[in-house]
Amino acid sequence: MEEMEAPMSVSVNHLDEQSVHTDTALLLHLDAVEKFRSKLKYFFMSPCQKFKARGRKPWKLVLQVLKMAIITAQLVSFGLSNQMVVTFKDGNLMSFRHIFLKGYTDSTADTYAAYTKDEVYDRIYFIINQYVHLPNLTVGNHAYVKHEGIYGPLSLCQEFYRKGNILPGNETFDIDTQIETGNVHTAEEGNYLNFTLNFKRLLSVTISFTLKAINLQTVRHHELPDCYDFMVMITFDNTAHSGRIKINLENDVDINECRDWNVTGESNRNFNSTLLFDSVVILICLASLALCSRSFIKGIQLMFVSMKSFVNACIYVSL
Repeated sequence: MEEMEAPMSVSVNHLDEQSVHTDTALLLHLDAVEKFRSKLKYFFMSPCQKFKARGRKPWKLVLQVLKMAIITAQLVSFGLSNQMVVTFKDGNLMSFRHIFLKGYTDSTADTYAAYTKDEVYDRIYFIINQYVHLPNLTVGNHAYVKHEGIYGPLSLCQEFYRKGNILPGNETFDIDTQIETGNVHTAEEGNYLNFTLNFKRLLSVTISFTLKAINLQTVRHHELPDCYDFMVMITFDNTAHSGRIKINLENDVDINECRDWNVTGESNRNFNSTLLFDSVVILICLASLALCSRSFIKGIQLMFVSMKSFVNACIYVSL
């Protein structure tokens, strides 16, 4: 009997040691889980809760509020700047219409047209003459475009049917609908008389030229002026052949940075202040990006730790 009791006691001791080892590992695991749970709970706390829990000052919250404030200020400034651009473009468009369209008034914007041949020629010659003498006429800072020291020309382009023999009295016509174009370029007075218009075949006459200008009103708002290229296009539309040739002036705008500039006086200091403000905005945005990246990395780390803890918990449950 004594020989049979010895192995049983050894087996019981071995089970006790294994149980103690398992309990110790489980306690360590539970302690790690509790610490991780506390860390995870702290991670998802609001800035105010973190301040109450550990006295941590909400620097990220302050930085985000400051960033929103300065970006809002920049957006307001950008809106005002964009408004000045739109105002300048619309003002020049109205100026060009009053300068180049003979007898134009704002009330005739939708009805401005020519009804006789003499009116068409007269208005075309008027446009060219105004273009040639523009520096002596305009109250704005408009100038011609130069290419290698040569002034850009005014271009007159007419579109017409290739062939047209129209006899309304006999109710007959013979027309080739293939469209042809004819161009006349002029940069000096007297070079624009060598063209004629066949009104029966004529579809349209387009006069185009480019003028330069500088938006100086931005200086008062502490911004550097931009240089503008206005591509002006005046169209005599005769596609309806109704005896009424509609005349319309439109322009496309190209905004460029001025090549050379110099601003003196009070405005120069304001430009330096604007540059300093932009530098502060860049620094705050970089700091916010760094903090957000740090928080993102911490979140990824916590996710991996939680996955590891879940796997360990599954293993212990299976044991």
